[in-house]
Amino acid sequence: MKKLSLIFFLLNCIISLAQDKKVIENKIDILEKDCLNKENISNADMCNCMIKARESWDVELNKNYNLLKNKLPEKCFLVLKEAQKAWIEYRDKEFLFVTNYFYEVKEGSMWYPVSENTKKEMVKQRALELKKYLEMLDY
Repeated sequence: MKKLSLIFFLLNCIISLAQDKKVIENKIDILEKDCLNKENISNADMCNCMIKARESWDVELNKNYNLLKNKLPEKCFLVLKEAQKAWIEYRDKEFLFVTNYFYEVKEGSMWYPVSENTKKEMVKQRALELKKYLEMLDY
């Protein structure tokens, strides 16, 4: 009976997280898709769409981080805080690499949107990770 209850609980969590994730993705990702679906969009315009989406994901990331700050026990939050500092250091170095790689090694303006999308996806992933931790606090 315990195993059945645990399986039911985990399935409920997965379904709930999937539904919440879709809401966030729709809000930010749909705006990005609308921005990218304009006629005769230039590479610079594409980059700007992705930069705006990345900034929106960064807002979501910070919102989730601050909510965790208020809900986690202090000792646990301090560990998250150190992890977040390390992630920011990694992000900054990875952004520098991605920019150099796609702007200098690959060469050509067609790679600029790929660079911006790669950066956006990194921030989006971290925002969703923090949201997952936050949601699991309620179970």
